[in-house]
Amino acid sequence: MRSFIKYIAAVSLLSVCSMFAVAQTPAADAKQFAKDGLSFGYPNGWTLVDASSADAQQLNIGRADSEAQMRVFVFRTPVDTPERLAEARKVLVDPYVASTMRQFQQMGAKPEKAPATTQIATVTSEGVRITASLDGIPGAAEIHWGVVGNRLVVLTMVGPDKALKNASPAWDSIRTSIAVEEAKPAPKPTPKP
Repeated sequence: MRSFIKYIAAVSLLSVCSMFAVAQTPAADAKQFAKDGLSFGYPNGWTLVDASSADAQQLNIGRADSEAQMRVFVFRTPVDTPERLAEARKVLVDPYVASTMRQFQQMGAKPEKAPATTQIATVTSEGVRITASLDGIPGAAEIHWGVVGNRLVVLTMVGPDKALKNASPAWDSIRTSIAVEEAKPAPKPTPKP
């Protein structure tokens, strides 16, 4: 179990921002996150950490009694052409997947990567499922990406298999309720006479 905690800590180092603002979910009903055109629901009892920057919104979601961790990453730049999607995948997604594989390897695991798909909002996403056994405990990192609105959304869930199974209702709530308002291109400067 400690290996997965170390893995989660290592993956957290991949964050695009080192300053965190923490918000606890209260004991009432499920919560709704809504900020800067991004919204989604997440269950009561989960902690949301906003690590957003000028380039991307990044929200880390976990709970004290679970080794499962989830991340919502939404690139702020519009991804409105196939070329921009290819570039975003090359610059953001592929290095993130490769880094996750390296983290497993550095911890002595032999990760295996397989393609995976899921729904993010109403969009069928591409993705990978990276499986490995750390200290004899099987676990995985699921990384899925797709364009919602006109922004690249990358969702990650990582942890031991048992924790992932228990966290699947939270994961399903986040990925199916996510909504992104279309980012507007920067206004062109008006010429001065």
